[in-house]
Amino acid sequence: MLSQDFIATPVPPEQVNVLMASLGDSIPPNCVRVAIMHASGAQDATDEGDFLTKLREEAGEVGANTVFVQNMEDAGTAERIVGGLLGTGADRDSESLALRCPPTP
Repeated sequence: MLSQDFIATPVPPEQVNVLMASLGDSIPPNCVRVAIMHASGAQDATDEGDFLTKLREEAGEVGANTVFVQNMEDAGTAERIVGGLLGTGADRDSESLALRCPPTP
């Protein structure tokens, strides 16, 4: 949480909007930054949809109505090779901000 003073009613995940830096989206000027979120999951067991679902759920739980996805990265080749050799697997990662934005007209 970025602010201990922020209190809001939880938002259902299906009502949480997603903005993606990789698509050229930016944070609207009147949004409040609520929390920093990090997601990580096994490369072979997760996809972008899984990440977005989880980020929407977590943002909604803290009362945020928007997720700004800063990055979503697959594991690199070296990480996959080492993970395969050691049997630990490789992870994909995402870093995001949970935001509370005013409704758009």
